[in-house]
This record gives sequence, C-alpha cells and structure tokens, in this order.
Amino acid sequence: MSKLQTVHFKNGLTVYLYTDKRRHSTFFQFNTFCGGLSKHFFYDGKEISLPDGVAHILEHYIVECNKEGNFLEKLGQKQMSTNASTSPFATSYYFEAIEDIPYGIQTMLQGIYHVSFTEENLAKIKKPILQEVRGKLDNKFYHANRMRMDQLFHSIDFRDVGGTLEEIQGTTLEELETLYRAFYQPNNQFIVVAGNFDLKEVLSLIEDFYDSISIEKHTVEIIPYQEEKTVAKKKGSFSFPTPLTYAELSFKIDISSYTPSALLDLDFYMHSFYSSSFGTTSPLYQEFVDQKIVFDGIHYGDVKLENYLILSIGAYTSNPKRFREGVLEEIQSLKHLDSDKFLLDQKDSIVNLVLRDESIFHMIIPFIHNIIIYHYPYLDKIEDIEKLNDTDYQKMIRSIDFSHFTYFEILSPKK
Repeated sequence: MSKLQTVHFKNGLTVYLYTDKRRHSTFFQFNTFCGGLSKHFFYDGKEISLPDGVAHILEHYIVECNKEGNFLEKLGQKQMSTNASTSPFATSYYFEAIEDIPYGIQTMLQGIYHVSFTEENLAKIKKPILQEVRGKLDNKFYHANRMRMDQLFHSIDFRDVGGTLEEIQGTTLEELETLYRAFYQPNNQFIVVAGNFDLKEVLSLIEDFYDSISIEKHTVEIIPYQEEKTVAKKKGSFSFPTPLTYAELSFKIDISSYTPSALLDLDFYMHSFYSSSFGTTSPLYQEFVDQKIVFDGIHYGDVKLENYLILSIGAYTSNPKRFREGVLEEIQSLKHLDSDKFLLDQKDSIVNLVLRDESIFHMIIPFIHNIIIYHYPYLDKIEDIEKLNDTDYQKMIRSIDFSHFTYFEILSPKK
C-alpha cells in the first residue's frame, strides 16, 4: 500500500518518501527555497539586494558547472527523464527513472553541492540565457506581464524569473556565489522520492552523502516587502503588433489571513468561479460573443505572489470599454455563482484526482506544489474535494475584496 513518510535530518534537510510498489519508475526531486523572489536578504549580517534573474542563472550554472559536468545530460544518457526549473519561490532539479536510481541520486546531489565558480563559466552560462530572453521580446505577453507587475505593486520589485537583458549581463560572480551560499543550505531544502524504490537504501544513500560533505553555515534573514494593499497604478497601455486590442483587468487580493488549508480550498473555489463567470458557457461570454466584443474567449487565471493572489482576466476585444465594464459588473455582482456548475466542477476534480494516480509524476507534483507555494506538506485526497460545498463556495468568493485592481491595453501601432 502506498505510504508517505517524512524524515527530518539533523542538518535541517527534510525528505519525503512515497513508496508505491505498483509502479515501474521512481521520481526524485531536489528542491531549494531559492527563486525569483530571493532578492533581498541579510547574509551574515550584510544586506544584499539582487536584480531579477540571478536565481535562474544559478540554476543553469549549477547544472553545468560542477564536478559532474552537466549532470542532466549524464542522467539523460541513462535514459532518465530529467530537468530543472526556477519559479518565483524555489528551484527544483528532478529525474524519473526505472533503473539506476542510486546512480541518479548520487550524480544529482554531487553536482548540486560541488559547484565551481569562475568568471569563465559565468560568461559561458549567460549566452544561452540572453538568447532565451531575446526570444521573449517578440512576445507581447512578456511585456504585458511586466506592465501588470509595474501597475500592481509599490514595493515588490520582482518582475519575472528570467530578468532583463541588462540584469543578466550585469549579474556578477559574487552575486551568484552569495545566493548559492545563502540559500543552498540543507535547512532550506527538501527532497521528494516517490515510486518503486528501496526506502532503506535511498535514505541511507542520502544520509551518507550529507555525512561525506562539509557545508559552510551562514546566517540568512529574508527582508520582507512592506507592500500596500492598493495598486501602484490604475491604468496603462503599450503598443505592440496585435490583430485586435488586448484588454486586461488584474485584481490584487490580500490573502495574508488565509491558512494553508483555506488556500487549497480557495484554489478549487476560484477554479469554479472562473468557469461560471468567464468560461465559454458563462452568460457574460455569450453576451460578448453575441455582440462581437470578444472573438477568442476570455483568458483568466491567477498566481500567488507574497501575500497576494493576482487574478487576471483578459481578451482580444473590439470594444475594450465594454469588455472592462462587463468584467467589473460580473466581479462586483457575483450574480453567476452557479450551484449546478459548482457540483459539475467538483465531480470533474474528483475524476481528475482519481486519474492522477496513473502517473507517479502527476500524482506527486501537486504535493510538491503545496510545499513550495503554501509551505504545506499535504497530499491531496478525494475526501478533500468531497467535503467542499456550495455554501462555503459562495461564502468564500463573496468574502474576497476585489476593490484593488489595475487595467491595461495592448494596442496595435498606428500606421
């Protein structure tokens, strides 16, 4: 029977082990709470302020510039599915494999903890990252994201994980090494192992590895943002080649009072709210289509950033003014919180939760997401969805303060 176990090492590292002998493969992911938002902190008493992009550069640097060489390539040569990624909150390195699990763990840990910092290596790493950012400059939504962040926040200066060309070019070896020494500490990290593996062997391997290395200890204190609940700017626009004007409303919602459990409930309730209010079967969408205001659907979604949930609703539109008015009317009235639609969404989520069990990757990723986003090591269960109800749904959505929002338009350049 599948079972989740938690092991806390003396050095502060936490290891989560989910054994499932029905599987053929094993999934291993190393995570460190070092992401795009890891910009302002005290490091051994010294105040550090970094530009955007440093955590992402560090991810690439660690993968390629260590005693193992490019450890993702080495694991790939063993037919392992492997990758690394940086989010605003954390950096993760993972592999999924059927064989050679001890080799994969040893290779990945050796690479992460034996990094060689040189100017030559940094110059080499920057080149593909600069190319990656240059590629984004032709995407209007890259610029839209930066405008959204500029208009939403007063003191939060994070704009995106990748950084700008200037920020990448200006990143120094000292900044990179400081970020590594500060945040790549066992007490700031966790490992997840899931699937068909020998639990005792894996635990012993991880423990022996950490016993074999020496890690400098540093005092690190995050400097919290003093962010206002209001938005920094109510309206903006920019020109970019676009077939139609793209209009977007973004709402800044304070979620600092929510418990981790309540945030998981909110995540589900927001999904139902979006589909009821702005989905293809919603009255507002049908009205916009009938009046030829919207042609390509209403785009919606949210992201958590510090103590705020950022809800964005946008569309290509022939009538930006009416689109804006219609969305605000829907948000302010909340007149389409459909009970029947809620029950359908609930049933659909239960089915998806059941089907998630087919893949060890898709089963364990939401658990990792809960740790990284909510600092809540919780494995979702069917009962968690079943306990949700229309009364609480209506109450939670109606309790949200939607009064702080910003608006922008992407306009086609005048000929």
